[in-house]
Amino acid sequence: MEGGDKRADVFLDNINRLFRFEREYDREMITDGERTRRRQGLPTMEAMINLRANLLQELKSEEEQKSCYMREALNYLHKFWNEAFTYIKDGRYPISNNLAERAVRPFTTKRKNSLHFGSDEGAEIAAVYHSIISTVKLQGRSAWGYLGKFFTGIFNGCRDFLSLTPQNIDLAVCQ
Repeated sequence: MEGGDKRADVFLDNINRLFRFEREYDREMITDGERTRRRQGLPTMEAMINLRANLLQELKSEEEQKSCYMREALNYLHKFWNEAFTYIKDGRYPISNNLAERAVRPFTTKRKNSLHFGSDEGAEIAAVYHSIISTVKLQGRSAWGYLGKFFTGIFNGCRDFLSLTPQNIDLAVCQ
């Protein structure tokens, strides 16, 4: 463990437990609906309650007793708690974003080129487009085809943005 803080073990144990559940679901080849049901079941909730209780306890403890790594990890988990566990709400969501991270890695290596975007807003827009294109590619679909359908929907007045996401665009009623 890089920071050497033994208090991180309880967090790692619970997170590893959540990943073990996911590997079990993969082995059993259960449906997305069944995966959602199991994720919202008692074993997952116990791990989350344990994580949350330990997180709150550690956040209240003395700062000087924590390594800088531990402090950073605790603050990150606290700040992004809801986002970190969004996957529980839908069986289609993976537990981690490793695939997405690998897909956008080529773009992150080109950060120096962000000076050419002209502004922070330009860089943010480019990041959104890269994220969308990577998501579409991960689904084995054409980025051009998706963007064509997306902008056609927008130009035709569709405001049901959820139906315009890469996984739902073919189901959109407002094309």
